[in-house]
Amino acid sequence: MHNYQLKRRKGRDTWHIYWKQDGESQWASTGTSDEAFATTFLETFKRLQQTHEYVNVGEILHQFTVRDYKPRAVSMSRHNSILNQLEPLRDCNPLDHESFEDAVYEWKQDRLANVSEVTMAREMAVLIAAINWAADRERGRMIRGVPYIPKNRYQKVARIRWLDTEERTRLLQALPQQPLHLRLAVGIAISTAARKSAILELQKHQIKWGEGQIDFHAPADGRKRKARRVCDITGMVEPWLRKAFDASQTGYIIEKNGRAVRDIHTEFKAMCNSLELVNFRFHDLRSTWAAGAALDGVPMEQIRDALGHSTVKITEQHYAQIHPDYREKAREYAKRTYASDVTVMR
Repeated sequence: MHNYQLKRRKGRDTWHIYWKQDGESQWASTGTSDEAFATTFLETFKRLQQTHEYVNVGEILHQFTVRDYKPRAVSMSRHNSILNQLEPLRDCNPLDHESFEDAVYEWKQDRLANVSEVTMAREMAVLIAAINWAADRERGRMIRGVPYIPKNRYQKVARIRWLDTEERTRLLQALPQQPLHLRLAVGIAISTAARKSAILELQKHQIKWGEGQIDFHAPADGRKRKARRVCDITGMVEPWLRKAFDASQTGYIIEKNGRAVRDIHTEFKAMCNSLELVNFRFHDLRSTWAAGAALDGVPMEQIRDALGHSTVKITEQHYAQIHPDYREKAREYAKRTYASDVTVMR
């Protein structure tokens, strides 16, 4: 909002209104030398001007990024990419509900012609978070009024993909031939259920050789991360981990050519393609660990703790259906009734 001031121009009795717009001084005459009347004029003038003043979406996204998101973010690459995609909405006024709603609708239609619904929903989530932040008087303090909050109608479906026994064997047999950084990252993921971000951020001081453990707890730098925990060093990864530990030049464990690895997506995808692991992502290594534990009868509470989930309910949504205790009677009925030697009833 502009800072309007009531002043007399030098050598004149008439009161004038002064303010700055786009860095330049502006003024308007009240047409009166009566200070009380000029003050009333100023209040009316300010109300009329307010209808034309707004903070556009571009400025809201910029301030949200600088003041709220960036100080807590571990990586800015995805967020910056999303900001580029939201560029067509930058000049919109969130207080003009009808126009903003139309602009968002058109933008969504254009995006859906080129990307999946889940990608667009991720971009929408940033837009919604930024506007809510800007409208919050205790946080953004950027919007005076009630903005239009776009609707994000995408319903997230839980992804459950893990390696079966044959696929897992194929992967483990191929690991020793992979570069050390890739081999170690995949080995840690499949044997500890750690998230990719936790693995790539792993530093030498987090390797507790005496206890035979890896401490995945995040550094106390104020940045937002999901829950992490302490895991045992498995026999499979120990020799690779010792080699990487001794060779580390940056203090990070996952290094390539003397530099910490920030992203492993391309190399992991190429490896999966070579092994014919269809529709498989790095995060699915975590699911492979959890699914294997569930099939082995590990209690859901222990799987929850291993994954760092906040509740057993979250764990059960993904893995209860493959646990041997899940619908035990129904499973026994199916196996008993439809055994290979059953006589088909006519």
